Amino acid sequence: MTPAELAAASDLIMPMAIRVAATLRIADLLADGPLTAEALATKAGANPEALHRLMRYLVARGLFEAAGTTEFALGESGRWLLDDAPGAARRWLDLEGFGGHMDRAFFELLGTVRAGGPVAAGNKLSLTPGAAASYDELMGERASSEGPALARVLDWRRFRHVVDVGGGTGAQLIALLTAFPGLRGTLVELPASIATARREFDAAGVSCGVLAGNLFDLELPQADVFVLRYLLHSFQDDQAVDALSKCRKALTAGGSILVMEASDAVPAVFAAMDLLMLVLGHGRERTLAEYDDAAAAAGLTRKAIHQPTAGPRVLEYVV
Repeated sequence: MTPAELAAASDLIMPMAIRVAATLRIADLLADGPLTAEALATKAGANPEALHRLMRYLVARGLFEAAGTTEFALGESGRWLLDDAPGAARRWLDLEGFGGHMDRAFFELLGTVRAGGPVAAGNKLSLTPGAAASYDELMGERASSEGPALARVLDWRRFRHVVDVGGGTGAQLIALLTAFPGLRGTLVELPASIATARREFDAAGVSCGVLAGNLFDLELPQADVFVLRYLLHSFQDDQAVDALSKCRKALTAGGSILVMEASDAVPAVFAAMDLLMLVLGHGRERTLAEYDDAAAAAGLTRKAIHQPTAGPRVLEYVV
């Protein structure tokens, strides 16, 4: 890495300027045409002079465009910050949502590295209601986009009852139950997400059971397949083994437990996710060998690895 590349990689101005524009929904405000800084500030609830300086910087960096001498326009690059743009970038970058919660955690990285963990560990239970709702929305959008690929990657017709542990507002289950109408489903989630999940099931015309509560306090229903998507990386090692053990005890003969987590085959992505789990303070990413070890401690053996065309790899464990 050259000094110039190091400076570019460590620059905080552009990342924060983009996040402020995303939070103020600048792209959506410019979607109908150019606006002056004054008009844009009125719509965004911002200071006109300060917003003008922000927009001037973002124009210089190519995210938005200048329209004449006094107005700003959306442009092609700015369209990625529209609220309905593919990938939901604006919502991930919104400083007032869950993405902002994650970003701010990195400002405590120095103290976290010195102490071995954050002073106050964060998880879904510790989020504000707004951030928790944002988390569910973002996870739901991702699960919705990746759900069809999960439905295709293995033969779900061999299963009768699927339990999605920590399945948020049910997007993944909706994809599976829609693709396989003969499959019965149960969502296991924290109480705060259940009302939204029920609305999502009703809107999709899907019948699905719901079990509300903390996984470690619940008695799981008997089923022949359990899905744990981006769940075990939220736990310390002993909790991950406990979670797998609870699923194994409720697993019917011949059933499978599906663990869906980031692959260590892509080191840069894996390391970034692991650092995120460190600053959030309640889990870690694991290598394939480490997941196999956790599964073995829970009395499970890996049967197969499935890789959907979209989404995390699927580790299939059996008794």
